[in-house]
Amino acid sequence: MYLDPQSTLTLFKVNLQLYFRLCDLARESALRWSEAGSRAANSGTGELESAATRMLDAGDWKSLNGIAADLYWKAWQLQTDLIQQVAETSLANQSMFATAAQEAISTWQKDAASSLKETTGAMPISATLQDYFQDYLQLRATPPQKENGAARSKPSSRKTQ
Repeated sequence: MYLDPQSTLTLFKVNLQLYFRLCDLARESALRWSEAGSRAANSGTGELESAATRMLDAGDWKSLNGIAADLYWKAWQLQTDLIQQVAETSLANQSMFATAAQEAISTWQKDAASSLKETTGAMPISATLQDYFQDYLQLRATPPQKENGAARSKPSSRKTQ
């Protein structure tokens, strides 16, 4: 059983659709990471601006010192929040990507099987592969032509002790 040019074109298109879908999934994942990074940067920048404004408004060294000490604890809290956001983003991205990739591969399998089924006369792929293997085995089974026509002797299957 051999595939005609139309079936190979159809299979190529099915594979190309899978490739595009996986590229879209990677792009969507990168965008989610970018948005998470932007949110983290914006929250850190906002807190820094707020602390700088409070420092400018401080009237003496004691209140300035209190703001600086408070800034340390705010930074610690922001870092903890950032770590939590990274973990949540990682889990969400991985879960979304895995689910969407499974769906894409499932769709690809169905489309590829459908394409092969249409072009091989509704035979299952195992029958098509069996035909290929039979052709291959027939080629391997034919003995090569001898140059001088003399047959070689086969080695003995007996074990020597």
